[in-house]
Amino acid sequence: MLMIVLAVLASFIPSMFFYFWFQNRKKDDTDYRKTCTKVLGSGMLSVFPVTAASMSLNILMNLTLKGRVPLLIQEAFYKFIVLAFAEEFVKYMTGRKYVLQRKQNVSWMDIAAFMTIAACGFNIIESVVYAIGSDVITILVRGVTALHEFYGMIMGYYIGKRFCTGNKKYLLPAFLIPWFLHGLYDYSLSKELLAVNDNLVFLPFLAILLTWIIGFRVFIKLIKGRNDPMYTSPLHDVH
Repeated sequence: MLMIVLAVLASFIPSMFFYFWFQNRKKDDTDYRKTCTKVLGSGMLSVFPVTAASMSLNILMNLTLKGRVPLLIQEAFYKFIVLAFAEEFVKYMTGRKYVLQRKQNVSWMDIAAFMTIAACGFNIIESVVYAIGSDVITILVRGVTALHEFYGMIMGYYIGKRFCTGNKKYLLPAFLIPWFLHGLYDYSLSKELLAVNDNLVFLPFLAILLTWIIGFRVFIKLIKGRNDPMYTSPLHDVH
């Protein structure tokens, strides 16, 4: 039991790292720092509507699709639509709430911060939930890979870029990249898919690798842009 608790606490490290990194970029802005804390709390609470929605949709799916469509397709629908889409949409709405509250004084970096922190909060509570009946290795892998945090960061980066450039085309990668990577990871862990061919065991690692490559590239851009006016100047077309 002690090892499980320690593993869960260790799994929080990436989330807390990103939370404090974004929060401390404006050490003298008390309102911004308080908003970051509120976003983290809202991200934690967002787990509950997602859980309720996914359970309800899963029951509905079993009533309508079970026995009528191939199991692999049914599992893909559940992982990509019921889970991945629902989770990314709720995290987006959580971050968006605080972006709109500060829209007269929100920057590209702020948008990336709020979306990432919302994902951090979500991940913290989800890690606790997944720890029930899980093992130490699984808990640590889920935490260390920082997938939710990178999904939120990628989304926030491209949404911020959309408003900074005024080009709506950036909304497409803002939603499609996190959703696809999230769905691919969840689906790649499906027992039904792995039963098709043992070689498919590499898929979860591919999903993690792709997330890291894109996520770290975005994070490096944010690090370099921390003092760049393009990233830090207030935007005036946020809605």
